[in-house]
Amino acid sequence: MASRTKQKEEARARRLAEERARAERMRRQRRLRMVGGTVLAAVVVVVALVLVNSGGSKKGGIQSGTQANGTVTAVDQLLNGIPQSGATLGNPNAPVTMTYYGDLKCPVCQAFTLQGGFSQLVSNDVRSGKVKVVYSAFCTATCSGPDPNEFPTQQAAALAAGRQERFWQFAELFYHQQGSETDAYVTEAFLDGLARQITGLNFGQWQAARNDPALASQVNSEQSQGRAVGVPGTPTLVFKGPKGQAVASGAVPTYAELEQRVKQVS
Repeated sequence: MASRTKQKEEARARRLAEERARAERMRRQRRLRMVGGTVLAAVVVVVALVLVNSGGSKKGGIQSGTQANGTVTAVDQLLNGIPQSGATLGNPNAPVTMTYYGDLKCPVCQAFTLQGGFSQLVSNDVRSGKVKVVYSAFCTATCSGPDPNEFPTQQAAALAAGRQERFWQFAELFYHQQGSETDAYVTEAFLDGLARQITGLNFGQWQAARNDPALASQVNSEQSQGRAVGVPGTPTLVFKGPKGQAVASGAVPTYAELEQRVKQVS
């Protein structure tokens, strides 16, 4: 009897040991999956940035010839027919507003605008009147670069184009021809070159508007507002609608991710 009892106790001890070992293996596997997911997400962001930084003119040079014509045509096709007012793109009465905190020299903003879900959002939701987009200046890459004073200059140039309802043409053309954030390439020649590419822009009026101190005040106000609401970086995308507010996740959100936020606040 004693022997059988001892055997049962030993068998029970073995089962407990096996269960503990199995549980520990499962915990390790879960940890590895979590770490692997985090690493994968980081790799995706890095690859996106590498792809962006490896394409286009990374010296900040204005495109010319066939390349410039193709870029201007693509921008016009995306934006033509969509109402603009200042830095707002879309129907002013759209039920959902996406505030886009951005920096024109930010490579992640470029990735989102050109390779992420932004173009599809504009083509579908903005063009249909469901969403309007408001660009708000927030200095990140430019302020970490060689000349932070480029920031108010480049943003005022975009806002000056907005006086002619062409802010978004200027921003899109800037992102298409964005240089390295480590280079001080945002010169008068660069900004003038962008403005001259904008279909229908009165260049003289744009130049005069750039000197309006109200534009610099607007840039400063947007910066302060961004800091007040705790904007962590660019791009930060805040959706507001009848059901409240939501912030897009991920460095370069896809259209599906943007649509989730639109539905969440609609």
